[in-house]
Amino acid sequence: MFWGLSPALDLQEQYLKENKTLPEELNILLVGGADSRHVLQTLARRYRHTTTKLNFYVMEASVETIAKQLLLLNVALQDPSIMGLVQKVKFFMELYGNTLVRPAVAKFLTATATQLVKMVTDYEYLNQVMPFVTLEIKYKERDYLENLLKFWCGRDEFDICDYWDRRLRKNLGVRYDSKLGAFDWDLHMRLHSVGGKQLCNQEYRNFRLNGVAFSWLESEVSKPNRSMVCLAIPNGEKFVHYGYLGDMQTGPFVSFGLECEDENYLKATNGQNMHRATDVTERNLCQIFHEIQYGETYSHRNTSDKQLGPVVMQVGEKRVIDTKTNETRNTAKNKCIDLEDVSIKFVSLSLLKLMLHKNEYREFFQIIYFGCFYTEHLNKDLVDRVLAKDGLVLVENQKFVVTHRDKQLQEFGENVRKALEGSKLTESCFDPCKDNFARFVKA
Repeated sequence: MFWGLSPALDLQEQYLKENKTLPEELNILLVGGADSRHVLQTLARRYRHTTTKLNFYVMEASVETIAKQLLLLNVALQDPSIMGLVQKVKFFMELYGNTLVRPAVAKFLTATATQLVKMVTDYEYLNQVMPFVTLEIKYKERDYLENLLKFWCGRDEFDICDYWDRRLRKNLGVRYDSKLGAFDWDLHMRLHSVGGKQLCNQEYRNFRLNGVAFSWLESEVSKPNRSMVCLAIPNGEKFVHYGYLGDMQTGPFVSFGLECEDENYLKATNGQNMHRATDVTERNLCQIFHEIQYGETYSHRNTSDKQLGPVVMQVGEKRVIDTKTNETRNTAKNKCIDLEDVSIKFVSLSLLKLMLHKNEYREFFQIIYFGCFYTEHLNKDLVDRVLAKDGLVLVENQKFVVTHRDKQLQEFGENVRKALEGSKLTESCFDPCKDNFARFVKA
């Protein structure tokens, strides 16, 4: 729910693989992207291509995912005078993939959530702080989004460690007592075999046990990440919620932690990675945020000379420390950096069916992206109607779903082909057991 199961893509580069030139305006529909990784990667590498106006249309089934994307975009696009590059990257990583965060990050989340509440309820304020973002969602979704953000900046009890352990017991069943062996099996027999070799034993085991994916020696997490909550419903002055309902098997490592332009970060010695997926994620995010801000090539500087890949880190029992102290909330308006010719519009998923009957969306999108769990919304009539000539359709593969094997992946590939059978699309070579995406082009 809170992160994608495929590496971040530069969507302009993907379009140029099928076409020689970019149009003056590129309209991109993202259905079930789960996070903002494709948006950020596309913005970061924008300077490598000809100047093109980018219009992103983002659709998600859950309001929690919309809220999380608003939060992460706000962090990623903070002005450097307010937040430095290294601090921004670590705040982003903790809020993105950790159930527990440092007290400073928890305080930042409270202040940012307070600001987001005002953005959701006052679109003029949203236009002042994040002028490139537009919310065109239903009123009931906006009301729910407001309540969810109020829970983020509230003081209701939220023991995410307890919720995580309960779900872990339910998922593993009789294997709970031998859970470490089950985690190692999933890592070595599944994730490593499908392209996740950069993922180290210690960090994956820590994620499966506690939900803390990214960790550093110099920091200790103790506060619950309230942006991981699901189904927060107001009950008087307090809230009732369903705890954590997101992914507990693959983890947030796939989006930024498996591929890197700097091949030194992908080296291994005697079967041990020189760098963790955490280090690769930090390196990639530093590059993305720098390139978005300055529009130039990034030269990386190590923030630490420690390489923790082969180091055995002690995994202890995590617990939430909540002192219930009164915290001052910083409600100052922190305007994000300016993005010229960029529009990110969040729209309701129900608009997908209405596009079949609206002339304004006829051959409107040059790129359409579907998440791997949103293929039920994929059909040939919709694609033929809204996809422009020479347009590109990308369907995320379920390769990194831990419970899937080759048989399930082959079935997924067949279901995608059946959904688009009879359309005007031509399929590029797609191997469900190897490729991250299925590619289709409208001739």
